[in-house]
Amino acid sequence: MGYLDHRQMFGPLDLEIIDRVYEVASAHFEARYLYREVPCGGEVERLRKAIFACAASGRLDFDTLCDKVLAQLAESGLDRRAA
Repeated sequence: MGYLDHRQMFGPLDLEIIDRVYEVASAHFEARYLYREVPCGGEVERLRKAIFACAASGRLDFDTLCDKVLAQLAESGLDRRAA
């Protein structure tokens, strides 16, 4: 699979929404795991992929995207993984 330039796929406002959803998802991890740096390693990549996959599935709205990302992470077990 080749490199995908998300700047070509999403506009500036979309990328701002995606960035803020990433901040919320990261804060979600920090709240669950107070004594470790989160997300780390492969979790960052999985989080990034989850956000862009959800963002590509329709119109971008902060609340909807954030809910989709947090639900997908909960289903995948990423948000329950301990260090």
